[in-house]
Amino acid sequence: MSKSYWETVPGKNIPSSLELYPIIYNYLQDGDNILDIGCGFGKISLELASLGYLVTGIDINPEAVKLSKAAANNLELDRKIEGRAEFQVGNASFLPFQRSSFNFVVMQAFLTSVPDPQERARIIQEAFRVLKPEGYLYLVEFSQNWHLKLYRKRYLQDFPVTKEEGSFFALNPETGEAEFIAHHFSEEELVFLLVDCGFEIDYFRVEELKTRTGNKINGFVIMAKKL
Repeated sequence: MSKSYWETVPGKNIPSSLELYPIIYNYLQDGDNILDIGCGFGKISLELASLGYLVTGIDINPEAVKLSKAAANNLELDRKIEGRAEFQVGNASFLPFQRSSFNFVVMQAFLTSVPDPQERARIIQEAFRVLKPEGYLYLVEFSQNWHLKLYRKRYLQDFPVTKEEGSFFALNPETGEAEFIAHHFSEEELVFLLVDCGFEIDYFRVEELKTRTGNKINGFVIMAKKL
């Protein structure tokens, strides 16, 4: 099987345009063991570890994981995280963890990079599986922005190929060439994806998010509880 775009892209090029939204700190508790799915080069994982949480970051890209480990080692030398962050290569569709291993799962602007709706469902199912009962999933994703001419045009012109509403080709900002298929969610789609996998929506808010190219568009910030 050929490797996906996200397995081979240089780790430093993996997008990480979003910061954590403050609502997450209303749910995190001292001693929580956190899984960061699609951690990229470790930005969010290391931020949470520096606040005292135990964090495991997982990403399908070996170079990104290598960068994460190097950054963690540097912070450990400065005694800023003291061994609270670890990273490994893995596939979010088949997480290499036991059932009920984590108190908290973070998934920030990750599902947008998964073009197959069935795989997105498997990823949410896996997040549910590795969460402890009463654990939380913090999910941030881009919404469909039909009111913006740029995105309306891209949704429509790429639909004959993507075959899914809200999906489009993400272009290289320098060359203009298509790099991967991105997906923007409708509210109904995202809510039912979570509910059908056993989650209860505890917090839902529309926020302005920044894309990797600097565009400001609407998105969803969600706290979902494992029932």
